[in-house]
Amino acid sequence: MPTSLFTRTLLAGAITSAFATSAMASADEMPTFDGELSGFEYAYPVERFEFESQGQEMQMAYLDVAPEEGSANGRTMVLLHGKNFCAGT
Repeated sequence: MPTSLFTRTLLAGAITSAFATSAMASADEMPTFDGELSGFEYAYPVERFEFESQGQEMQMAYLDVAPEEGSANGRTMVLLHGKNFCAGT
């Protein structure tokens, strides 16, 4: 039995509405990100270093990650990130 144009249009509208509602619910659950990515959940606590440069108060965020127990080798590694380098991903 062929389906009518009305039935197909109604079905397409219902499917579109279901997807739109699903997308809106997901968007509400998403964290919001500002210029400092403060909504991002890092694996370690984010520390801040405050300083003045060229007459402006500034801050730099960093993660201070201690080595696992018994694995310290006396060396230090510094990884800088920002713009193209994200510590969280």
